[in-house]
Amino acid sequence: MKTMYDIQILYSKAHQALQYVLSLTYGTHEETFKLLPSFGYVLEQKNHGTITDLQRNEYGYRRCMHPVIAVGGTHLKGRFGGTMFVVTAQEGNEQMYPIAFGYSDLENNLSWEWFLDCFKGSLSHIDDMVFISDRHASIKDVISKVFLDVTHTIC
Repeated sequence: MKTMYDIQILYSKAHQALQYVLSLTYGTHEETFKLLPSFGYVLEQKNHGTITDLQRNEYGYRRCMHPVIAVGGTHLKGRFGGTMFVVTAQEGNEQMYPIAFGYSDLENNLSWEWFLDCFKGSLSHIDDMVFISDRHASIKDVISKVFLDVTHTIC
């Protein structure tokens, strides 16, 4: 603004203006979260085999995946916060393939148990399945509780 129009504005005003323009362009966080169910529906319609409700998975685990599953979580920043849980596997072309996502307000044993229990419900039996995760204590505790016959390693 200073260079182009010789107008001096405060950084906070410029930031507010940017946030306003972004909300006009992309919508607000609230509007975006309201669209998630329809986004899930479109994903299911356009990508056969995609499931957006892990508790009702009828397709099972894809057999083209290696039986090594990576489990992790990340803390979400911003207005809504919380934790996003992720399960991925490696497919036949050595690429990582996302299998499941989940969201919770906290990362603790109860939320990990909910997520991994939902994930377990979507699996058919897989021989010699191995889980890989970081050293988070909740992941270690819950994997041994939910999946009794798997190997769990840390990276």
